[in-house]
Amino acid sequence: MTQAGTSITNSDVINEIHEQLRPLFDPQANSIPVLRATCQKILNISGDTSSPDALAEVVSRDPGLTCKVLQIANGIAYSPQHTITSVTHAVAWLGLDTVRTLVATVQLMEQLENQPDRRPLLGRLIAKALFSAAHASELGLAMSYPQPGQLFSAALLYSFADLVIAYQTPDLFQELIAAKTQDEEIKILGVSRVRFATALAKTWVLPAGLMDLIGSPAPTAKTKWQTDQQLFMGLVTGSNHLVAAMADAPNPGAADPIRRTVQRGTALPERTLQDALTRAFDKGRQLSRSVGITETVISQASAPAALTVTLSPTINPELAKEQADGPKAAPPIQTRPLETLQQFQTSLMAAKDLNNLLSVLVNTLHEGGGFTRVALALLNPGDTDQLLGRVVVGVDVPERYLASFTGSLSAEHPLFLHALKQQDPFLLSQVSTDGPRALGARFLTTWQTSSAILAPIRIGIRPIGLLYSDHGPLPGQVTPQDLQSLQLFFGQAILSLNRLAGVL
Repeated sequence: MTQAGTSITNSDVINEIHEQLRPLFDPQANSIPVLRATCQKILNISGDTSSPDALAEVVSRDPGLTCKVLQIANGIAYSPQHTITSVTHAVAWLGLDTVRTLVATVQLMEQLENQPDRRPLLGRLIAKALFSAAHASELGLAMSYPQPGQLFSAALLYSFADLVIAYQTPDLFQELIAAKTQDEEIKILGVSRVRFATALAKTWVLPAGLMDLIGSPAPTAKTKWQTDQQLFMGLVTGSNHLVAAMADAPNPGAADPIRRTVQRGTALPERTLQDALTRAFDKGRQLSRSVGITETVISQASAPAALTVTLSPTINPELAKEQADGPKAAPPIQTRPLETLQQFQTSLMAAKDLNNLLSVLVNTLHEGGGFTRVALALLNPGDTDQLLGRVVVGVDVPERYLASFTGSLSAEHPLFLHALKQQDPFLLSQVSTDGPRALGARFLTTWQTSSAILAPIRIGIRPIGLLYSDHGPLPGQVTPQDLQSLQLFFGQAILSLNRLAGVL
């Protein structure tokens, strides 16, 4: 950071600061204690909350916090292959930094319920901080940084001074947003933003390492960051500036130069970088939502757009003729299994992208596998709690059926969330209307199903979507033989999907 003015005492700086902000430095005024306590909780790495067990005990005392922590831990963003049932496991899985942040931020957001006029502005700043922390942590993990938790906490608190100013005096902060130069900042605050933040950090006895980061300019890199300090500074400041550009800049391309700088500094391959940014955006979205921030703070995602699948005639038309005699006719996979599978393999090899390949799979299950209805839903890569129905065959008015898939996994489709964490397709033979793994009410009403096969579609270990197959509404029944037939197609499709994605 710029160290101008550090040779003078803190009191000299405070005397220059705008009068509306001076109470922040007066211990007797007890200004915004909740914000100060929040910072201390996030930074605290010792005492009663220094171990997963101790922190889990604190969380377990609050049913609301327990639900939030378990929901975050069980989301696809954090646990694509596991179901976590205990708070202790959730704390160990998420990491102390993430859970401490969650606990502290939830308490802060609860305080803002009593200040509805400030909540939109402060909620936006908090969301940006959570996104920045997720970006720094994921980039650090991609680089095998030894302590990604430190990156998370530092990136989260990097812009704490902005949050403090906005909490204390929103009007003054709105003026500060428009400031383009240090002279304009001084005119508004009485001192530069950097001097204000440094003085406040000293008063609140925040770590020296955080003070070194305050006000650091956007990172620059013509070559890879070489030292640990360069890497730490680059990841923390780069993540914050990248998120700020995505959230605040009117130009959609404003984040591109920062992204290129981060790529040069980390020397991460393009695919690895994009994967890390995708995961970071997803985790930032889940963290923000978990603390009650439902507004869209960052619309320009670092994640790629969700895959859109459209049906195309990829299967040999002769396969469809096998079903011309009505539903009682045995499907081609049973009457001509080798030929059917060979044709399917040929179609998979001809697929040029994931869209074509998934279209081949859906068509084949309907025409070659004999399933009356087949549907595909995909996860939003930038918000993996959101499922979106993409394509369906064998129904009239497909829009209604696709809409029944669309929604939140945690809130509307707990059974689909469970299915996405499985390794293999499974037969759902007894449909439940209640319980933690029930089919959603809208889905049941639309499909009127009694049994079906659900299959997670994965690239590597991460699910990207869900496949649904059945034999129509009641009384149509799916059998174990149908599951075996589907697995013949499904195994080949997943291998081809991962090869096409470069995983295999």
